[in-house]
Amino acid sequence: MSELVVKCQTEAMRLEEDALYSSKAHFEAGDCWKRLHLFLGIPAAVAATVAGISALKDYPTISAVLALSVAALSALITFLNPSARANSHLNAGNHYLSLRNRARMFCEIESVNPLDESELKNKLIQLSDRRDELNTGSPQIPRWAYLRAKRGIINGEATHKVDSDHS
Repeated sequence: MSELVVKCQTEAMRLEEDALYSSKAHFEAGDCWKRLHLFLGIPAAVAATVAGISALKDYPTISAVLALSVAALSALITFLNPSARANSHLNAGNHYLSLRNRARMFCEIESVNPLDESELKNKLIQLSDRRDELNTGSPQIPRWAYLRAKRGIINGEATHKVDSDHS
């Protein structure tokens, strides 16, 4: 195997690892935003319902307190927009997962017996360019999400059974 092929495989393995950590961290962040959306949204909906019932039953103090609570929770939901943030991280995680899969296929299959080394190099450059696009277009990963993802990867959460069987 030529030196260029080995270097391409090594770089593809780096890219695969980067994409794995990024995808898992985005999924962790997205899950947190999804839970926050439910944590804020469910109480807001319940408080709005109870406030309406309280107003109809002529309990003005209870209905005023609940209405203020609904207003505060609704303002938080609007300001933080946890649903959109969760979707943004989920989409980024899926894009990084796709990149990871493509890098693995490149390393394990396409680069094994390449017919044209310049074509192999160009494919690697395309994968690297895609990673750069994702890095600039994706939401920032919070440190805690990265650390949680790293812990999960170390504990084998991202390992395929076939890979652990052949180790």
